[in-house]
Amino acid sequence: MPEIEIPDFFSPNPRSQQRLDNVFNWLKQFWGYLIFITVILLFLGGSIVKVDAGERAVVFNIFGGVEKRVLGEGIHIIAPILQSATIYDVKHATYNFTSEEQGKQGKVIGPEIHSLTSDGQKVDIELSVRARPDLQNLWKLHKFIGPYYAYKVLFPKARAVLREVLAAYPVEDVYSIKRQEIQNKIQQELQDDLRKKYFIDVEEVLIRNVKFSKEFQDAIDRKQQAFQEYLKMEYVVASEKAKRDAKILQAEGEAKAIGLRVNALRANPDFVRYRRAQIYGKRAKLIFAND
Repeated sequence: MPEIEIPDFFSPNPRSQQRLDNVFNWLKQFWGYLIFITVILLFLGGSIVKVDAGERAVVFNIFGGVEKRVLGEGIHIIAPILQSATIYDVKHATYNFTSEEQGKQGKVIGPEIHSLTSDGQKVDIELSVRARPDLQNLWKLHKFIGPYYAYKVLFPKARAVLREVLAAYPVEDVYSIKRQEIQNKIQQELQDDLRKKYFIDVEEVLIRNVKFSKEFQDAIDRKQQAFQEYLKMEYVVASEKAKRDAKILQAEGEAKAIGLRVNALRANPDFVRYRRAQIYGKRAKLIFAND
């Protein structure tokens, strides 16, 4: 039986050992250059700021604080360590004050806004606000408020303005034609306040839904039902009146026709004999003879 040669995995291979020694020798010789190149790459990587479409960047300087400039879309160079950039999404975003199940399309979700009307009725308002940072004053927004401006400013301001506006209207106006007026007033006050003081542009405010207390909702339903009954009775009355008017017109027409016939008979007595002849036929001679 031939002998099987088992390879030796534990004894060092002279050729492999030589390659490994060459690599270590090369690293010892050029390690300083490698460290220098690595530092340069990290330095250059920290100096490049890429701003995508729909974004802006604000620069912070460790010596002077937030710089009074805004970086637009594209590639920008800043000084590493000395400067750092914060990217802002400046596209219009929708902020919903509603339940989580109904507000998933919005960027930020807040709860429904509880408020009181001028007559003390409780209402829950589902509100949507479309807004974005003021592009020209983005550095001010970053300096005085920061990236979480929606939670710090937009949410509390929207709640406060809605409650203030709603307190001037009775509950009937909230679900009537004045709902649009209330919505426009909230939008106008938010636009003026947020842009001047907090550097936020409000594009649109929308009242999505209004929820009343159960007692008031029941009263609305009863009122609506009573109104529908009133419309139904009004229709019945109008229908009966139309029928009565039609009968009156018909009677008046018939009376007028009879009057015309009487007048015609008076003017032409022979017409009576002619009509008798038409009705009685051969017996007309007897009738005429008797006349």
